[in-house]
Amino acid sequence: MLPSPVARLLTRVALTLMFSLLTTPTGWAQLENPTPPGTPAETVPGTLEYPAEASPDELLGLVESAWQTPIEAETRNEENAMKIRVLRHIITGAEKVLGHADAKEQTALSAAQNKMQALGILAQAGDPDAPLQAISLAQDLAQDKRPLLAREGKLILLSSRLREIPQQNAQEHTQFGQELMELLASAELNERELQIANITATLFEQTGDTDAARVLFERAAELMKKSKSPAIRAQAAEFEGSARRLALPGNPLKLTGETLGGEKFDIQDYKGKVVLVQFWASWCTYCLQEMPHIRQAYNTYRDRGFEVVGVNLDDSAGRAREIVVDSKLPWPQLFSSDPAALGMQNPVAVYYGINSIPQCILVDREGKVITLQARGGALDAALEKLFPSTAAGLSE
Repeated sequence: MLPSPVARLLTRVALTLMFSLLTTPTGWAQLENPTPPGTPAETVPGTLEYPAEASPDELLGLVESAWQTPIEAETRNEENAMKIRVLRHIITGAEKVLGHADAKEQTALSAAQNKMQALGILAQAGDPDAPLQAISLAQDLAQDKRPLLAREGKLILLSSRLREIPQQNAQEHTQFGQELMELLASAELNERELQIANITATLFEQTGDTDAARVLFERAAELMKKSKSPAIRAQAAEFEGSARRLALPGNPLKLTGETLGGEKFDIQDYKGKVVLVQFWASWCTYCLQEMPHIRQAYNTYRDRGFEVVGVNLDDSAGRAREIVVDSKLPWPQLFSSDPAALGMQNPVAVYYGINSIPQCILVDREGKVITLQARGGALDAALEKLFPSTAAGLSE
């Protein structure tokens, strides 16, 4: 059985990346039943047609404007039926554009994306045919002679294989990452493609292949820095941070800052001791649940040279202090003194690409990282190896 974070991530992948290539227009995400009983879509009043003489660009304009069609109905079934009719109208129009001999490449690409978006909404609502139609569309696009359309189809097909990653070996991960990066490098990046890269690397990491994850983050960051988009270039630092974090095992951890009490902190001062660094926030339930276990480990091993350092990622120092006092946490807590760099924008979190918490990093006596996953039983096992004469069975 897959770990729950991986399972949740795969669900998100299945529902978004495989089909949803555009931002879902307001109101369309609430479609419930693709075939409401007693209200066939074809009986919904209203005329939705495409002029026979319309050019590809004109057809695309009508397709895109159809997303703004007013939906006025007295019952939920009628509303769903009307939405379904509009979605199928969008699909029909997109197919007309794709089949038009005079359609420019970008126009055809936009039509394909609109069709895929409509199929995605139908698929998420439970239409059994929509996923098959989406895959068929992606396969056709992948064989298209026009580069942008072929790239789009290949990206969709590759995204549909993300759920296979937990069952793949390291060699297959490497091949998957190379295939993805070759596709991303073949044209200008967009936000949706960054999401695909990020989720792919995260899946590699969560299934234990940190090397494949690190390489993908590094290669994606290099590509992002070459983008014409300032917004995409700005996000390269996040990917670089994630790669930097994944490269930590066996290497020194750089950690400096200021504590909640206003004191300067440098992990170099802890040389000769084993140190657990916990990134946490008051809103993180799992972080708070881990606190008693960390405190027990601290009490058990502190006399042998074990220390703990917290890096709080709250937006408010006051809330962080409340937790520290209420939970009786005796170890130092780092907190950003920069009002513009609070929460997940804490400089340390950004530097190491910390985008989910709790993150618990265990550092050895030489200042080198032992593991990035020092929680629960994994922390117990690591400490028992480091302090064999005081193995205390913290999990009991």
